[in-house]
Amino acid sequence: MDAKSYILLLNREKRYVQSVCEALVKAGYDVLMETTMQGALNVLDRHRPAIIVCDCELEDANGYDFLARVKKNPASKSVPFVFLVSSHVIVDSLEEEVAKILKAFDMGAVDFIVDTMDEDIVGLLMKRIRKVLPANTLPNASPAEMKTEEGSATSESERRESQRIVPGQVAVVELSRDGVLWMPGRITNINDQGLMIETSLLGRLGMLLYIRVGLSGGKSIVATSHIKHIAIKKESSSAEIGVELDESVEWIKLYNYVAKLMGLAKKPSDTAEMPPEKTGVQIAGDKKQYIYVDPHLDRVEETESGRSLEIKFYRSLIGKQLGNYKVMSFIGAGSMAGVFKGWDVLLERNVALKVISYKLSTIPSYRDMFIREARVVSKLTHPNIAQIYHIDQRDDLFYFVMELISGGTLVEFIKDRSKLNVAKTLEYLITVCRTLDFVTKQNIVHRDIKPANIMIDERGVLKVVDFGVAVVIDETTKHQKIEGFGSPLYASPECILGQSLDICSDIYSLGATFYHVLAGVPPFDGDTVEDVIKKHLNEYMVPLKKRNPMVSVDLSDIIDKMMAKKPNERYTSYRALLGDLTEVVH
Repeated sequence: MDAKSYILLLNREKRYVQSVCEALVKAGYDVLMETTMQGALNVLDRHRPAIIVCDCELEDANGYDFLARVKKNPASKSVPFVFLVSSHVIVDSLEEEVAKILKAFDMGAVDFIVDTMDEDIVGLLMKRIRKVLPANTLPNASPAEMKTEEGSATSESERRESQRIVPGQVAVVELSRDGVLWMPGRITNINDQGLMIETSLLGRLGMLLYIRVGLSGGKSIVATSHIKHIAIKKESSSAEIGVELDESVEWIKLYNYVAKLMGLAKKPSDTAEMPPEKTGVQIAGDKKQYIYVDPHLDRVEETESGRSLEIKFYRSLIGKQLGNYKVMSFIGAGSMAGVFKGWDVLLERNVALKVISYKLSTIPSYRDMFIREARVVSKLTHPNIAQIYHIDQRDDLFYFVMELISGGTLVEFIKDRSKLNVAKTLEYLITVCRTLDFVTKQNIVHRDIKPANIMIDERGVLKVVDFGVAVVIDETTKHQKIEGFGSPLYASPECILGQSLDICSDIYSLGATFYHVLAGVPPFDGDTVEDVIKKHLNEYMVPLKKRNPMVSVDLSDIIDKMMAKKPNERYTSYRALLGDLTEVVH
């Protein structure tokens, strides 16, 4: 057999490495097994394996020393290196665990896997290996040797899967249902109409998804798609979804980017003129910072490798214990934190865990913002506000525990116009007004009201979420200049200018939010964030009634008043706003 197809497996525990080795061989893969660094170096002198899977500690050295030797050797430095650590040898200190994981990535490891002993480690290992290896690097097990959980021969569909051309070089593929939370995926097949993607993000047939592929220089391609096929082989596995992409310039660019990696022909329509790249740069005072904006405004984020490293770090936390909470699965990541589904081991209930980015956790201003969000929300006990249960710091890892909300957001009303019901939307608007009235009485301004931050859970209960940039207005902050703002599509003029804020700023954003929901387009749009914020400052929007004739003149006028350029020309209290909305209902 070709030595390049081998997996080089290293672990100081002979029984453990032998059991993993036997399972891999039984599955049809070739394995070279070693327990020492010296033995592994001897192997590398003779062979160049497809991948190295190594423990943190070996009999004669530690895995990091071996990784350093591998990366210094020109003959082996390009071999992907994965750490596989059994859970009972993980150190007790979370700070040490995090330090080990970050050190591994910094030194050139492509993945860090912890065997929690409660899942199929061989299946997990092979799934992760396939994500980092070029296509067809490892041999596929023969159909006769491959068995399902029940012991029967592999199905025809699974054999077809093993024969697919996998674009292994596409390092960053992410999917989102709302354009805010993104989850990783792996393209398993592509044609001129759509993609097959392996991902842990689930949805129903016909659901609209955003697909994002990272490019060099921090740019990305975002294309829209609809789910056409869903295949789940077993409950614990990721799903494979087939998506049909909407014909657009973005889809052409995405297809051609992936096709180039796979050696396929470009789409003929690639000759179409491409629009200039869009940016998502927020300007606040003399500073510039990168933020998330809605999907039709492209994002400028950190580099592809930096973003990939951040996602890998978040995924390495799965299975870890944070205080009384076990990290169960990764939901997605924003610009500041990762969100996980967790399990409260004491109260035996599902929770959401929000973990600050490990990079931002070292920056005092972001750390303070993260803690401030938890403190602000903890004071807001209200049925329409997602509750925070606990905040803690485990060594250098900041996180808080909050109510887990399963459902969608108002973004779905924008994406799927068939869901739009003016009467129901008006009911949601009234509920948000009552909720923000409660928030205002606590002297808090949310500052980031937008469709993605208004959720509807499975019971139909509305929840206002994400108080990450909220401020408490008191005597010390009332006249203070406040830099930064949330999404530029919904930001008030005074928020953009960094002026002192009050209730009127959130009312403007609320008007812009429901304008977008009812009209299907934001009140102001543009190719860049700078274009959008200039329109908020200087231009008047098209009346809502002209965008959507089904909206009454009275409701259109209310939205128009909510979005007046000058704060004193808007509603100055939610009580007055609710009064006018109630009249529209009746």
